[in-house]
Amino acid sequence: MYDRFSSQAKQIIVRSHKYALSENEYVVGTEHLLLALYNESNSSCNILLKELDINEKDILDSIYRIDVFRKNIPGLVLYTPKYKVVLDGALEIAKICESDLVYEEHLFYALLNTLDCIARAVLKDLNVDINDLIDEIVDVMDWELEDEHEEVKQDIKNFTFVENITSLVKSNKLLPLIGRENIIDRIINILNKKNKRNVILIGNAGVGKTAIVEGLAQKYYNEKINKQILSLNITSLLAGTKYRGDFEQRIKDFLVSVSNKEDIIIFIDEIHNIINVGNGDSNLDVANILKPALARGDINCIGATTIDEYYKHIANDGALSRRFLPIFIEEPTLEETVNILLNIKKYYENFHKIVISDTIIPYLCEKVEKSIVNRYFPDKAIDVLDEACSYAKMHKINELSNTVIDKIIHTINNQEFSDISIDNLNKYPFIKRYFLQYYSNVRADFQPIVSILCKYQKEDDLTSFINDVALVFNIRNEAIKKLNLSNFQEEHSISNFIGAPPGYVGFENPNTLTKFVQKYPRSIIVLKNIGHGAHNITELIKDILTSGYIEDHGNNKVFFTNTIIIGTQTSNKNTIGFLDTKTIQKNNTDIKFNELADLNSYFDFETHNHYYDHLLKKYIQFFNTNGKELIVDNFENINEFLNEQTYIELEKRLYECIFVNKNSNKFILFYDKEKKTFVIS
Repeated sequence: MYDRFSSQAKQIIVRSHKYALSENEYVVGTEHLLLALYNESNSSCNILLKELDINEKDILDSIYRIDVFRKNIPGLVLYTPKYKVVLDGALEIAKICESDLVYEEHLFYALLNTLDCIARAVLKDLNVDINDLIDEIVDVMDWELEDEHEEVKQDIKNFTFVENITSLVKSNKLLPLIGRENIIDRIINILNKKNKRNVILIGNAGVGKTAIVEGLAQKYYNEKINKQILSLNITSLLAGTKYRGDFEQRIKDFLVSVSNKEDIIIFIDEIHNIINVGNGDSNLDVANILKPALARGDINCIGATTIDEYYKHIANDGALSRRFLPIFIEEPTLEETVNILLNIKKYYENFHKIVISDTIIPYLCEKVEKSIVNRYFPDKAIDVLDEACSYAKMHKINELSNTVIDKIIHTINNQEFSDISIDNLNKYPFIKRYFLQYYSNVRADFQPIVSILCKYQKEDDLTSFINDVALVFNIRNEAIKKLNLSNFQEEHSISNFIGAPPGYVGFENPNTLTKFVQKYPRSIIVLKNIGHGAHNITELIKDILTSGYIEDHGNNKVFFTNTIIIGTQTSNKNTIGFLDTKTIQKNNTDIKFNELADLNSYFDFETHNHYYDHLLKKYIQFFNTNGKELIVDNFENINEFLNEQTYIELEKRLYECIFVNKNSNKFILFYDKEKKTFVIS
């Protein structure tokens, strides 16, 4: 073996023996070889480390700081396994460079490329960039080496459906990962296993699954570990595949490029999409193409998906789910989210060129927690921070303030109010405190905005009340859901509220109450005939009113924090004001509503007249918009003549003004008391 080593290389090896023996060690390690190389006059190791202001004492001090445990046999000098790897590597690099003998530069190059050896640990302790040293040797010696790492990078560029996350780390395009160290360590442990070395991250959207993978790439890069993480985009993989076999060939070509490469880790976000994607008329989808490679351990893979999609797609495919070890990602707590934002705010300060004080972050997170429900930390807090910074920058505000945060949250939740909404609010004084809590986002818990048990005689009264409440809280018509509990008297009817258990009919029903609230977080839920539903439904309503959230059969926590719950009872007699609380609560199995109101006392003759008065104002505005003028004679007293019947006659006259008398542009409206009807001239 030593026949191919130059006399210079042999002297360096012998010198490493002496360094070991001088410390009463009979096992020669790579750290002794590093010292021997450094003390070789004009060697590449000596020159390059001196340029970094590193001397022999620095190397020795670093060696002493590292605890090394080896078994010595006095009189028998042995090499460590890593030392032997260096010698073999030196022979290999000399052969590649077409050198007849091994010289000091070959030894140093091989030493730097031997992972997990003591010499590399010493250099890292001295803050040496080992990759830079390797590049320096190659440049100085003018070696033409085929860099397998570069070759893989070049291959990857040919695949438009692949993004190199490690390259994004090198370009400083990613935010740092804050916390989650235990999850990162668990992922690394699984990836280093012999079998089943694939991970699937399972968690709700926005809890930071992708950020964890990016944090893993950062950890590998910062610790100089030769690993690349490649993100596989399934949508881009499908794009442009016109003919049968194009898709399969693409994924197979990619797998050939990355198979059996220990430095490549594949990341597939939304991994549930690999099932039944690309199969066309055959059964050959991405999942079936990947399964053999996963089973053999040819590739390292990290997947990410939501809890719903995991149980819907992955868990049902036993052959696929067995290849992955699941790690469930929990939503960060409020305190953890504050810590995350405090550590990343400087990146938003630099990008938006504004100041973000440390005190603004807890305020933002606390507001977001109660006001933006059915989304998850840290994603929702980061989104608000970014948008608030953008708003401040656009309006030339130098420092982010509570006012800007409130403005953005109001915009996201569409929490706007107008004079009309305030007028409607004045009709129902008991709602004012809840409107204040809602608009200010000062909430002590996650309960609905307000729950109101209503009693009424006419359906029109209930409809008017719901419309008024929707106008006050700026809630769209499609975000109003009515459920008649008389139709849900059987226990199994609860599936219409929270869905059916997995495996039962209706499990994927999109029309459940929980799905509705997830789609419309700001909504009005009308529960007609309270007390008539099945017992389990009654208990469910109690949970909504007391805790503010329930769990569906997919184990998803659905918040009703930004909903208004209106329960109804029909009444047979007129009462004034609020109902007797004890009587109503007893009749309704102790369901606790915030407020109890009799609509008969609110929708009297005058109230209905104001309703038609409001519609008439809308018609006046419509006339003006269309180049016509509608003048109402004695408008202040018009209310006493407006009712359901006269309003119908009025609309007939307005129709004639618009569509019959097209040539006239000015109309005068007045009420003829003798004929008891409206007249337009």
